[in-house]
Amino acid sequence: MKKIFAIVTLLASLLFAVSAGFVANEAKASGEQYPSFVDGAALVQPVDKTKLLSNLREIETKHGIRCAVLTVKSTQGMNIRDYAQAVQDKYFANASKGSILMVISMDNRKWHITTDSTMRKKIIDDVVTGDLKDAFINDLKKGNYAAAFTKYGNKVDQLMTYYEKEGEAYDPSKEFSFGAGAVAAIISFLIGGSVKKGMVDSMSNVTNAVEAGQYLKRDTFNLMHSNDRYLYTHTTVVPKAKSSNNDSGSSGGTGGHGGGGGSF
Repeated sequence: MKKIFAIVTLLASLLFAVSAGFVANEAKASGEQYPSFVDGAALVQPVDKTKLLSNLREIETKHGIRCAVLTVKSTQGMNIRDYAQAVQDKYFANASKGSILMVISMDNRKWHITTDSTMRKKIIDDVVTGDLKDAFINDLKKGNYAAAFTKYGNKVDQLMTYYEKEGEAYDPSKEFSFGAGAVAAIISFLIGGSVKKGMVDSMSNVTNAVEAGQYLKRDTFNLMHSNDRYLYTHTTVVPKAKSSNNDSGSSGGTGGHGGGGGSF
């Protein structure tokens, strides 16, 4: 009887494995994609989840990329950057124009955005931890998760539109022109000098003196005696406060990945 039961169990397991493999291959062959929003930590209401999925899929279709969000209760002790990169490589690496993935881990309240090697050229690391982070971090801190993920997607859309229009990634460090700054400084100096000269010339009771002594009105002050006496010195040392900016993080990745992350 035990042998029969073992044979039946083995056949059932084999049948399940074959069926599972067939379904996976069929999904792969049909080009079915992993969902752009997976809420493993149950942070978003169903109605908002539908809107998020629609918004992210629209952005993906518009730019030919993968733009996804994954929330988890825990990364099971794994570094969130490594976790995000592993998930991206396994489930979101099927876009020829690049992939970007945000992962939220609720056990330690950390976030990480990873970009693949293609997307890293379009959305640079400094922008991920700068402009992109600034777009959603306040809502993330307040627990407005649907709003945070929507703003994340909208900012990715904006950055991709910039890349497609300009032919290069948005880089805030290039926005300031040192040449223009120098010209502005020179103009300001000339205008300031002209205004000062005009004001001085308009003051009829002011004339230039050749020597410093000419500015002293003589016979108006007579110092008879002077004395300095040292008493004591009291020194107070106050420790310098350290910054506790929790949303600060690190940028970059491994294995060709880019992006960055932090805490919220």
